[in-house]
Amino acid sequence: MPDSVEDTSTISLRICLEGHANALALNKDNNQIALAGRSLLKVYSINSNGFTESCNMRGKNQNLSYSANDVAWSTLDSNLLATAATNGVVSVWDLSKFGRQKQLLVYNEHERTAHTVTFHSSEPNILISGSQDGTIKCFDIRSDKSVNTYFCNSESVRDVKFSPHTQNIFSAVSENGTVQLWDMRKWDKCMVQFTAHYGPVYTCDWHPTRNWLATGSRDKQIKVWNMDGRPGLEHTIHTIAVVGRVKWRPERTYHIASCALVVDYSVHVWDIRRPYIPFASFNEHTNVTTGIAWQGSDSHCLLSISKDSTIYKHAFKDATRPALKANAQGASLGRFGDISFANKIKEYEPKTSGASNTKSSSFIRRKTNVAGSIQFHLDHSKMYKFMVNDTFSGYPLSESVSRPTQEHESFIGCARELVISGKKLSELCEHNAEVSKKYGKHNATTLWNFIKLFYGSNHFEPPFEHRSSFSNQKNPMNSRRATQVASDWPQQRTELGQDLNGNTPETAHEIDVANVDDDPLGSSGVEHPPTSSVILSETQIISEITFDNFELLRNGFIYVGPTECPKALAFPALHHDVQAARPQLDLKASDHEKSPPPHVPTVLKVSHVPPIPMWEPHKFVSDALMLMNDVGDVQTALTVLIALGEARKLLPIDDALVEHWFYTYVDQLHRYELWNEACEVINRSWLRSVQQLNQHSTAMHTNCGECGRPMGGKVGWYCDKCKSMQSAKCCVCGLIVRGVYAWCQGCSHGGHIEHLQKYFAKHSKCPKCGHLCAYS
Repeated sequence: MPDSVEDTSTISLRICLEGHANALALNKDNNQIALAGRSLLKVYSINSNGFTESCNMRGKNQNLSYSANDVAWSTLDSNLLATAATNGVVSVWDLSKFGRQKQLLVYNEHERTAHTVTFHSSEPNILISGSQDGTIKCFDIRSDKSVNTYFCNSESVRDVKFSPHTQNIFSAVSENGTVQLWDMRKWDKCMVQFTAHYGPVYTCDWHPTRNWLATGSRDKQIKVWNMDGRPGLEHTIHTIAVVGRVKWRPERTYHIASCALVVDYSVHVWDIRRPYIPFASFNEHTNVTTGIAWQGSDSHCLLSISKDSTIYKHAFKDATRPALKANAQGASLGRFGDISFANKIKEYEPKTSGASNTKSSSFIRRKTNVAGSIQFHLDHSKMYKFMVNDTFSGYPLSESVSRPTQEHESFIGCARELVISGKKLSELCEHNAEVSKKYGKHNATTLWNFIKLFYGSNHFEPPFEHRSSFSNQKNPMNSRRATQVASDWPQQRTELGQDLNGNTPETAHEIDVANVDDDPLGSSGVEHPPTSSVILSETQIISEITFDNFELLRNGFIYVGPTECPKALAFPALHHDVQAARPQLDLKASDHEKSPPPHVPTVLKVSHVPPIPMWEPHKFVSDALMLMNDVGDVQTALTVLIALGEARKLLPIDDALVEHWFYTYVDQLHRYELWNEACEVINRSWLRSVQQLNQHSTAMHTNCGECGRPMGGKVGWYCDKCKSMQSAKCCVCGLIVRGVYAWCQGCSHGGHIEHLQKYFAKHSKCPKCGHLCAYS
């Protein structure tokens, strides 16, 4: 029956002002619904216009046995209800009676909260319950005590369901992530046990027609298990929140509904063949949905309750279709520089009508299916993979022209060859500069040379104070030179008739410097040399001027004394507003052989000389590192920071940003399977959160080779369940393993790795149980 022929519409009702319902259940005729919660226990009649309250079994009674976590309705008798209470009480109710007589039986056998209760599908007197105490109780309502107790060896049993395909089989899911199948006639040991999820399993549901079991867990996954023979995983659905309830859709083999315990308020219907996007969604609730149920065999009507104290009867025609709003294409960048692109295939069909001269190869676009189409999973897509072209385009292929290094090759090569510790900083910088140059990272090469220049020859010791003047003890040459410039200037001023630019006193007024006091001595009483006497070579900057000294700065320039060839060099990061400069006249062809005229005037007009800012090299280096990160080279930024050692404390970089660099670089190394390099980077980190990366996910979950149950003990291979140490022994030689231990995850038998290698070189099955072990 197509979805578009539904006649019902979505209706809702606010059921309780004092609280909300935790669970719901439908009677066998699907015309009544029971709601149970901490503060309510009611039965409503379902009609086309809404819900009508027909019975309130709690009333004003404050007994904790009325505070229910779950409710179940007998599949054979419409008058029988069962509830599981927060205090561990399991109650059976008879709606045909009046007053307090409705509470037919009270079973107070669970030691902790009862989470779930359910009736047998073919035996009207049998029901089972699961509790926080790790037990499952089987009750016969003809008796006032439980008839069987099943120990799940788990902290808590969250859900139990009878199989509709085998009469005496029921499933139980636990908070330790396991699923168990029990034969209710054998209470001493479960039939099947397997680990289904990596977190607590909160719900399960049997498929109505196939021997499939669906489970929902805190790991945000819904898994469908084929229970024919050995349990096998058939499908996995990835949701966005912890799964609280699952329920198979009637008359739809591949559809299942789910709701979340937290975050997500919607009810989703999934097609298990397309597990990453819901087939349909109901978004009416304003708080977390606590229970869902399909109205009998009607696949177009879904009932749900929520913490917003409402109950909804959803019409499937009103559901939203998330796939219609999804992006139909995607792209991904591979670790080797290749790009994958996927897009939706536009389906066409042959044109069946029209003029007779139309060619048979003509196509028309197929009409889009209606929103309720069950062909949701049949969407197809194409994937294109674009590989990096190794040809060096623009140059002929020859031995003299080398192929440029690809980005992933450069990253891998630098990750393997860069050195971040074990040598002096100057040696590290020199080596890493060569490595960066080798792989074509010229910006990184310049940065490494810069780091060597700044920090390679200096010793940084706490408290890392920034010096603002020269130290006479460390560099007396600088002090002598500064003194010489100051003492020679007055003599030069009286002896020279013109300045170094060739200006006579009569033309000196053409140099216009604004905001300069008339007092030549200034406020300090020291007469400074003129701007034109700035003389400095690049070699002198490197060898004689350190960047934390600014005593020799005058009006934005560095003074080191006059020479025969005057040269002005502006200091980095000092900006001037140069308005104009007198251009030099072009020389005619006839004047090329003549000597240049003496004293060619050169006039630099400066309108404003701002105060000299203090140029901080550490800020410059931190900006350079952040720039490398911004252009995508976090590798260089982080390796420089690690190589600096204690000198990194001088750089004004926030620890949160550095932590992000560590995570990013380690993730990139893992993508290229550079495990040793990633571990070295983690070990060199000074951030506690990064140092703990190697301590995550180190636990190995094993089962006992004798009883097959999880080994939760803290004493090696000792099993708390069967009180055995057999799992610690080698299944080949029978001795206790001391050292490296290898075992099969299927049968849980293992032993010395050398013995297993020799044994499986000739055999394929386990030497102890005959299991086909996949050993390699």
